[in-house]
Amino acid sequence: GALLCLSTNTPIFTLNSSMWSSTEYRADRRDLQFMTQDVFPSVQLCEFSQFADFDAEVFEMTVTEAATFSEEVLSPFNQSGDREGSRNEDGKVVTPAGYAEAWRKMGADGWLSLSMDPAYGGQGLPELIASAARETQLAANQGFCIANVLTTGAANLILAFGTKEQKQTYCVKMLRGEWSGTMCLTEPQAGSAVGEITSTASKQLAGHYLIKGTKVFITYGEHDMADNIVHLLLARTGGAREGTKGISLFIVPKFRADGTPNDITLVHIESKMGLHGSPTCMLSFGENADCHGYLLQEENAGMAQMFQMMNEARLYVALQGLAGAAAALQNAWAYANERPQGPSSRADAEPGAKALIKEHPDVRRMLMHMKAVTEGLRGLCYAAAWYADWAHHGPEASRRHYQNLLDLHIPICKSFSTDQGFEVGVMGQQVLGGVGYLKDFPLEQNVRDQKISSIYEGTNGIQALDLVGRKFTVNNGELLESLAQELDYFDERECAPELQRLINEWKTYRSLMFDSVADLRSLGEQGGKSGYVLYACNMLALMGDVLSAFYLLRQAEVAQGKWQALTEGKDSAALLESSEEARFLWNKLRTVEFHIASVLPRALSHARIIENANLAPLDALL
Repeated sequence: GALLCLSTNTPIFTLNSSMWSSTEYRADRRDLQFMTQDVFPSVQLCEFSQFADFDAEVFEMTVTEAATFSEEVLSPFNQSGDREGSRNEDGKVVTPAGYAEAWRKMGADGWLSLSMDPAYGGQGLPELIASAARETQLAANQGFCIANVLTTGAANLILAFGTKEQKQTYCVKMLRGEWSGTMCLTEPQAGSAVGEITSTASKQLAGHYLIKGTKVFITYGEHDMADNIVHLLLARTGGAREGTKGISLFIVPKFRADGTPNDITLVHIESKMGLHGSPTCMLSFGENADCHGYLLQEENAGMAQMFQMMNEARLYVALQGLAGAAAALQNAWAYANERPQGPSSRADAEPGAKALIKEHPDVRRMLMHMKAVTEGLRGLCYAAAWYADWAHHGPEASRRHYQNLLDLHIPICKSFSTDQGFEVGVMGQQVLGGVGYLKDFPLEQNVRDQKISSIYEGTNGIQALDLVGRKFTVNNGELLESLAQELDYFDERECAPELQRLINEWKTYRSLMFDSVADLRSLGEQGGKSGYVLYACNMLALMGDVLSAFYLLRQAEVAQGKWQALTEGKDSAALLESSEEARFLWNKLRTVEFHIASVLPRALSHARIIENANLAPLDALL
């Protein structure tokens, strides 16, 4: 068939499991390598001094081994961890079977420290390679792996702002998985308004601070996987000004350096829709006035320090959306290749043969939509990681350009990937039909686990506000200028006619996107600040689709070249029957074609909504 290569007898994904009920994860190794070797050629990064000791073979091996680790170590207890859940036993959290062992193995094998500083036990790998590895981990077991970003994020903050002693004391053990980390920001009365926190820190003559306050929604705030938990906590010192400028950041360990338990109490574990294996905790600090905290660098710099890790943390959450979509696609695709339903309409079918559901047009449409969105998200997220590597380690002359691209991409990656990842999971349930609603099949858990990613690490509405309220306006629109330069990529390139037709179609949407930016600014002039941000989410979704299409076209350009080289002088139809590589390239090209024709047009509705500039929500009596 023209849509996907589903008309052949060999399924593109083959699962070693019983029919229709696989809970095992199998990474799409070919696409991971395609993205990290060809679309974003990681070997180029070896020219930077930071990565001079690496080569293409090491990068390829890392991604392959990450996939194997995720499949063999993390995937087997994904479902059982969801069903067992974490529990509170006398003020201590007991995690599901397999969690503690897997956590130690992740640390020992280096999977917690992929892109971290080698001076403290990190691997020093590019963010691009680390992102590919993290995608496989999250796709295999989200509930378990969200502990990773808290630990690496906390370690990164200590590496950035801590003393030499603090770095050595905490970071080495955190990156080995002996200790873990958390971020303690949110309070019951504050929510997303971090400036309203009331936790206090009183300086003592010995140099430490006494911490007092309550924090909520602390992921892995208490657990039995590590010997110590290093909390990074926001609090106010005496006489600090109100708002975010009066907040300081403290290291508050579960156990002090001498092994004394700190004054930290587990109040309860939240009962959640998903991520049941991950303990989300309410913690009380200083109930007995003996909770020791250690200032990170200086007072009143807490929020500025937190922003240091925002790009990393939000890219990681974006990878959650991508990973959830990838896992849903894989499962739906495998099911469609195995599930018979109704009489077959294939010309070569035996009399009375049943059709696999992959033969039905509506199922093919859903599978293609899932594939197009997922591979677009992979391009979007990996592009952000690629920009991070160039911004942090590339030539000085280009670093600002790539930092601009990274800063602009982060809110889009976080919001668009998590929204779309959830929708791909829901569509996967639809492909499975009734069994997609059953707990025996993994998509029910997939959807539950994914929903939180659009809420935490800054809700997706906040991401949209950040995009239009900050990223659009910083340095008189400099970030948008850098994006415009990046999106000129195809303007001077010669492509095959079929691909050029798709590029020309995409260019109309590129123009539409920048026109909508102008319309949104005009809306701001009419309705003030509230009017400007009223349709920020529409702007972000529009940009998500346009950018996803751009990175899909980049993939298509590479695939087209490889397809021509592979099929030159050969029978294409025969190759599609016999060659996995031919099938991969064929499907890549069809996927991009479908996205431009049937997914990208969603941008038209968002553009029209922005153009309409309706201010009724501001006037309604809610």
